[in-house]
Amino acid sequence: MVNPTPLHKHPGFHVRLGFVPLLDSAPLIVARELGLFDAEGLDVELVREGSWASLRDKVSFGLLDGGQMLAPMPLSMSLARDRPKVPIVVGMVLSRNGNGITLSNRLHHELVRSSTDLDNPIATARELIRVAKDRGEPIRLASVAPWSSHDLQLRDWLASAGPDAEQHVQIIPVSPIQMVDAFRSDAIEGCCVGEPWNSLLEYEKLGRILHSGHQIWQNAPEKVLGMRADWTEQHDVMHRHVLRALLAACQWLDNPHNHGLLRNILARPEYLGEQINVLDNHPYSLFHPLLHQHFFRHSASFPWLSQAHWLATRLTLRGQLGPVTGPMLRRVVRPDLFRGAAASMGIDSPVIDSKTEGRHQLPFTLCGRYGPVDVASDRLLGEHLHDWLADNRDDSIPPNNEAARTKTATKNGA
Repeated sequence: MVNPTPLHKHPGFHVRLGFVPLLDSAPLIVARELGLFDAEGLDVELVREGSWASLRDKVSFGLLDGGQMLAPMPLSMSLARDRPKVPIVVGMVLSRNGNGITLSNRLHHELVRSSTDLDNPIATARELIRVAKDRGEPIRLASVAPWSSHDLQLRDWLASAGPDAEQHVQIIPVSPIQMVDAFRSDAIEGCCVGEPWNSLLEYEKLGRILHSGHQIWQNAPEKVLGMRADWTEQHDVMHRHVLRALLAACQWLDNPHNHGLLRNILARPEYLGEQINVLDNHPYSLFHPLLHQHFFRHSASFPWLSQAHWLATRLTLRGQLGPVTGPMLRRVVRPDLFRGAAASMGIDSPVIDSKTEGRHQLPFTLCGRYGPVDVASDRLLGEHLHDWLADNRDDSIPPNNEAARTKTATKNGA
């Protein structure tokens, strides 16, 4: 174990952070177990939740100060239409990628038998809809919550098959920890879920991973640190210390030499427990190579406003948000807070808050404050470009109209 020298702890200062037992809860768990929170003078309590709805509600009621959140979740909570708004602040991304679209063995076999190119998400979406039409009843798929990146990726994948595709699919919310049982009981025929649940479904021979979320949107923000806005206003210095501890944890996680210790930590019953022990016999006991999960490299922790805007367009398209303006987004997603914490650790950041999403099919560099900064690729399914630039515009997202902010890229786009 790492034993950093702790700062003087602030008397009586206690932070309660929630998490859902997924592989990408690792930054919070590592920061606690390696003493990184202690080193920042923080007394952090981690609270395990069984579902995203439970975590959301406890943050809303003030029972938690914040925690690991699905990337669209702070937008949904802060700008809600169907419930009281709870302002949330996002100071960093905790992880990128990691979602998988897994189908039942029977459904996967039907795609194989059809000779569909299984590496082409648009082709598989079209074939899946053909199967549903032929059998005359919807295919039952699950996502972890309506306001999740899983749900948006699943729907974007299906929509690539044509405008009427979703009429032939039933999408229901299922908590990650219930996904294996839902497959086993034939309640669902496929899902989009985070790790280790895709690997567990394969290990239990209940399904096969068909696609990764990375194929829908390369290096999408998956989990973020979401804190109550009133908490961050009252404890701005402590918030910076939380960000610093989690940035150090993300750096540590991207070092493969640390994954043996990580496995032992996550296997403890208060964290992921038995679901990690089971995967000792899986070819990929922690990080499945198909899913491209990472935490720090290529500026993974930076919270891009343009990516938040793209997520907002998807929520608006699905009727979950109304019009969203630049100022509204800036109150939720705070690159400035990230830069302050990162700079205090000698970590450089892009000097801009937004970029054209979908343009970059390979990692690239941008200007940082001290020199060039590496940034991950961001290709979108169907070669779309999302060209909203927060530095120059405050335009709102028209309800149910993605075309106003999205263009189709040429194949030779940069």
